[in-house]
Amino acid sequence: MSTRRALALGAILAVVACGSSPPVAAPTPAPTSASPTASPTASPTPSPTVSPTPRQTRSPAPSPTATRTSPRPHRTSPAPVPTSPKPRPLPPGANSVFVLGDSALISAEPYVRSALNGWVVTYDAVGSRRLPQGIDVLRARRSEIGRVVVIQQGNNYIAAEGSFASQIDEAMRVLKGTSRVVWLTVAEKWPSRVVINNAIRAAASRWPTIVVGDWARLIAAHPEYAGDQLHLSPSGRAAMARLIDQCVGPAPR
Repeated sequence: MSTRRALALGAILAVVACGSSPPVAAPTPAPTSASPTASPTASPTPSPTVSPTPRQTRSPAPSPTATRTSPRPHRTSPAPVPTSPKPRPLPPGANSVFVLGDSALISAEPYVRSALNGWVVTYDAVGSRRLPQGIDVLRARRSEIGRVVVIQQGNNYIAAEGSFASQIDEAMRVLKGTSRVVWLTVAEKWPSRVVINNAIRAAASRWPTIVVGDWARLIAAHPEYAGDQLHLSPSGRAAMARLIDQCVGPAPR
């Protein structure tokens, strides 16, 4: 009988020690403390000890939070907007700038005049103007054109009037003797405007006085500068003026 009591006590102690973590089937042997046959109840104790382990493997919720936070640095580091390189300052001399454009430049006039601090600005912008018409203006007003010219043309290009590249060359022949000619690229609203911009960039290799002001890249990065990609918003006017000022360079002294 003493050995039976010792076995029963050992079984009860085993149930208390293992059943303290999983409160599943352990309480049932407690009321039947008189029956020494509680030893079979010791066999269910391994089954509750197995069940918590899979539950704990499901609980580590920190892993999804780590995957949510990882993409954030990629969104907060956009590529910088490219800008045109600053040209070298001109040597001392006249400080006159002639600005030729279409309707996209009309609203920007006060911004451009303010940005070109130290320059004497002559401004000629007319709606729907095309480059052949602009060349006529350059010829007619050649005596008023000084050292620097800014040309913003191409938005109204018509292929029937000839290639834009040949029109650029014609304009540059009229402007022979100027120190710097800033050509602004146009918003690439249509495929033909991509051809125009390529012609402007290529002309810089033929005419060393050309400085390309890449408005096309700025408007592509900031569509808010012009809702229709042509006529400038207030922020677009300020951005256009900054670009022109950057390409013209500081006024000579």
